[in-house]
Amino acid sequence: MPVDQPWNIYREQLSSLHHGYALWEPEPVEDLYDKVSIGDVGYMKNGFFYRMFNVILSWDDPANNRLGELEYYKPLDLGRFVNIHKAPLRKGEYYSLKVSPRSNSHNIHAQVPDE
Repeated sequence: MPVDQPWNIYREQLSSLHHGYALWEPEPVEDLYDKVSIGDVGYMKNGFFYRMFNVILSWDDPANNRLGELEYYKPLDLGRFVNIHKAPLRKGEYYSLKVSPRSNSHNIHAQVPDE
């Protein structure tokens, strides 16, 4: 995966903070779904997650057919998810190990640190 695009640099640099896969645009794609859920299947493109369907819901659930009708499948049933812990990431500024903010007359820019 090339790292020259801003969303790839963002993801690569923040992965060292161990908070999961950093999305450049974390909000769900409007009119497709309202939140990412356990069982969602989709793909990443340009920093967005595009949900296609959810394997925990039935194949004919209305939430699964927003992009077209799915072929029949048996929903995945793993029982109760006891290993899920909610730890919301607080809003704020997060930086990779070698990046920090620096302001200059209201212009903010990144600078390569001295090594």
